[in-house]
Amino acid sequence: MKIECRGLTVRFGQQTVLDRVDIDEPDVRALALIGPSGAGKSTLLRVLGGLLAPDEGAVSLDGRQVIYNERALLKHRRDIGFVFQARGLFPHLTAEQNIMLPLIHAHGQTPEQARETARSLLKRFSLAQDAHKRPYELSGGQCQRIAIARAVAPRPRLLLLDEPTSALDPELTAEVLDMIRELQGENLSMVIVTHEMGFARHACDRALFLSGGRILESGASAELFTAPQTPQLQGFLRKVLEWRA
Repeated sequence: MKIECRGLTVRFGQQTVLDRVDIDEPDVRALALIGPSGAGKSTLLRVLGGLLAPDEGAVSLDGRQVIYNERALLKHRRDIGFVFQARGLFPHLTAEQNIMLPLIHAHGQTPEQARETARSLLKRFSLAQDAHKRPYELSGGQCQRIAIARAVAPRPRLLLLDEPTSALDPELTAEVLDMIRELQGENLSMVIVTHEMGFARHACDRALFLSGGRILESGASAELFTAPQTPQLQGFLRKVLEWRA
């Protein structure tokens, strides 16, 4: 997928969260958004997904400009899969029902079609035994993997993941990242906000470094991590990698 942004600006009150951001990524497969907290990464993700309208600027996906009115956004969001930090599963529904619900009410599938899709995905990702469990009966990693299965169930063109491994221990983090990496083999573009630098470097082909609401560096992930050009990225990588084995 081609992603273009021109002069993207978002303000919350007096604070400018995104400051004239320009993006020109002609072939997004797995794009990592990295940078310090408060850099604007999650805000950028919400703008791309049509959850937040920019104050200025324009966004285009595959040459089609995103129109930020509610009628147009309803159609736009049907092509987008979202995975949030808090996972967002409905606590009163089972894993299977959580996957089925948007397929029925947002994508027009029959209950039978939605159930077949849900069961196929749960089996594929080794979650079939958890189909009838509710979120409180599952681990954080299981919940996040079910949230990802729900996001890809309608076969979106673009998958947006906001810190998908937030608050997970290392073993569960690895399970979630393995699942994401498996999905990269499909015809699916991904934009991932992550603090998992190893994943950003080795599993994402491109990366954008944001700081202070601006993109300071962009390019092939391996190049950004091997030879950072700006003092900001050099300092960021030094801090986040300092205590890694």
